[in-house]
Amino acid sequence: MNEKELQKIVEKNRTSFNLLIGKNSFAINEIKVFQTDNPITEPTTRGGVYFVELKELKIEATILDTNIIKYLSSAMLGPNKEFLDIILEAKIQDEKILLVTNLTNSMQNVSKVVLYLTLKDAIIES
Repeated sequence: MNEKELQKIVEKNRTSFNLLIGKNSFAINEIKVFQTDNPITEPTTRGGVYFVELKELKIEATILDTNIIKYLSSAMLGPNKEFLDIILEAKIQDEKILLVTNLTNSMQNVSKVVLYLTLKDAIIES
């Protein structure tokens, strides 16, 4: 699936996505997919921990349930030696869309949490 197809699917079904972190599920209130250019000249491994391409698909997910905050430290690189995979899931008709992501950054205020995730894989199950 290419970037444009994925963007269309996510945009069309943006209210159907849930974020799964560990055994917890949170409704995603806003979601968008976009592509970024990394400031590198060739694919590389960063810090011997994760692989980076020249271009990456990113996801911005806004969650109004601020209870998610307590689960974020277990998902980010830094306090952990590995990224925890975070699944974004949507059930659409007879299919399930799974977006496998890693959390790279988050911003929060009293009413919402905005997560910035790198897309690792997109899976459509029938």
